[in-house]
Amino acid sequence: MEGIFANLFIAIAFASVAAAMVLYGLSAREGAAPGLERAANRLWIVQGLFMLAATVLLSWLIMTHRFEYFYVWNYTSLDLATQYLFSALWGGQEGSFMVWIMTSVLVGIWLMRTTREPYRKPVMFIMALTQVFLISMLLGWDLLGLTIGASPFRTIAQEMGNAPFIQANPDFVPADGTGLNDLLQSPWMMIHPPIIFFGFSMMTVPFAFAIASLWKTRYNDWIRPALPWTLAANLSLLTAIFLGAYWAYETLAFGGYWAWDPVG
Repeated sequence: MEGIFANLFIAIAFASVAAAMVLYGLSAREGAAPGLERAANRLWIVQGLFMLAATVLLSWLIMTHRFEYFYVWNYTSLDLATQYLFSALWGGQEGSFMVWIMTSVLVGIWLMRTTREPYRKPVMFIMALTQVFLISMLLGWDLLGLTIGASPFRTIAQEMGNAPFIQANPDFVPADGTGLNDLLQSPWMMIHPPIIFFGFSMMTVPFAFAIASLWKTRYNDWIRPALPWTLAANLSLLTAIFLGAYWAYETLAFGGYWAWDPVG
């Protein structure tokens, strides 16, 4: 039942940000009604709230060992320490997308408040476009034989429908999960992914400003408002690289940061 609600939350978030993208595009036209941007901003917040609800729900399923869900079974186990249960949220691709989406929501809210005309609306259009793509990776919709994304809330029965033990017992629930990869059970991997996802989200902003400058044919003014985002994104990504390097040095026992590199 939780998975049904969570998938609905993701679908509503997808529809909300797609509608916001359209409204941002319409509001960026000359003479557009000011209410279009206000409606788009509200839809952006709606998207964030529903994605937050889905993220919290996935975290709760992980913490309560709901092994009937494939994501929980695949990345956690009963003996996994609590701190690594928390970091298992981004232990897989779908959870990583959820964290990336949430960091982008926060970046978008800040852009709404700080970006001036004529760039604000086209910049938010690009941000919404990236969110449409990211959330589509979590839909798990099957349309005319084409699968769009993979839901983090799919059950083992949905993932392994052809397995003999599922065909024999569709309600089968494993007693334990496979556990988180041993290499990811490190304090450094608890903080490295969120920092790098913030870097990814902030690095989208200079691109959005560049596209907005082409859209509005103002080719020079965008550099100043985009520069702080560029610096912040690079600082975040640089920090993440150092954390990842130390993780590799400590956990993988390479004997040096770049000892694995055949060129070095």
